[in-house]
Amino acid sequence: MLRQGLATVAALALATQAGCYNTYNITLEELGKVQEGGSANAVSVTTAESEQIVVTENSKIGVTDKTGEYHAISPFNFTMTQNQLVAPDENEILTRDQIETGNVKQISGTKTALLVAAGLAAAAGLGVFVILSAPKDKGFE
Repeated sequence: MLRQGLATVAALALATQAGCYNTYNITLEELGKVQEGGSANAVSVTTAESEQIVVTENSKIGVTDKTGEYHAISPFNFTMTQNQLVAPDENEILTRDQIETGNVKQISGTKTALLVAAGLAAAAGLGVFVILSAPKDKGFE
């Protein structure tokens, strides 16, 4: 019974890992700005929803191809030409025809705090469950 509870908590923690980021779609033209890096290795791009976001060396960026597969690329270390995208760190070469959209993922403080609080609540709940479900007449003697 304890193993099932621990497995459930672990599965929930793994399933919610993607919840710590806000993902923004950007056009390939905006993604092309990220290959240059700007003067301070920070570039402002406009999302598909017309929001301004800043991409830094620590940002997670990538592209989604037409089959729905996500390909991560390193900010400021890729080349995008009129025909293809080359990301040497990830050994990726994609034609522009294969790419559906660019993506920028930024850490969400709210989602991260909620994830940590849910994990702590689950651990506390599991502890209370173990204490309440333990038989009263058995113990160490």
